Amino acid sequence: MEASRVKKILFGILLSDGSLERNHKRFDLYSKQKEYAEYVQTTLSNLTHNRFSLREVFDDRFGVTGYRVWSTKSKYLSKTYDIFYPNNGRKALSKYIANRLDAEAFAHVWMCDGYLEHAKNRKMGKVQNIGWFCLEAFPKEELEVLQERLAVFGIGSSLVKKPWGFGFRIRIGGENLQKFISLVYPFILPCFQYKTVLFYKQESTALELPSAEHYVRLYNVVDDIVRYSVKAE
Repeated sequence: MEASRVKKILFGILLSDGSLERNHKRFDLYSKQKEYAEYVQTTLSNLTHNRFSLREVFDDRFGVTGYRVWSTKSKYLSKTYDIFYPNNGRKALSKYIANRLDAEAFAHVWMCDGYLEHAKNRKMGKVQNIGWFCLEAFPKEELEVLQERLAVFGIGSSLVKKPWGFGFRIRIGGENLQKFISLVYPFILPCFQYKTVLFYKQESTALELPSAEHYVRLYNVVDDIVRYSVKAE
């Protein structure tokens, strides 16, 4: 895998669940998905002068098994730390970072911090597909930079107030969500494909988009979506 591609993937991971240690600038990621952790370890191992390791970890507090990926320290990760943590250790989302996000990088942000909601309108007998980027760790002005980058790919979004973090979350809906899922779907690992399923009561324009046959589902009644959502969680 080309180094330029690996670095964009790294940017997507660091923008979401990945982090760099403050003292030694070593990479660290925790995931409940073994498939994802293994992919991250294998992919980032293509970076020269770095060694990435993986181990299974068990959280006694919640009785959950997860997987941790971490690295040795290196000059490249040290420089990357300066890019992502310019403000006394707080991770920041700059225009420099946003401009380096491509479809594959956005796929990693989505796999780590994306959330697909199927809002049920029982009165109308319809389901509304809503996509959320759970990135409240970034202030409003930094999320707006990410929105600008999404717009480059023709994807509109909005900011919705939330009572935690810096108080805002990115929302994508309607045709914009169709376009976003179409953009990232080729890079979504099987363990996270439940985050790509869009439900419609009848065939829609989404079927004209690439890979739509894989993520569009037709339904007859809202309760079908309730059963699917429980299974997906």
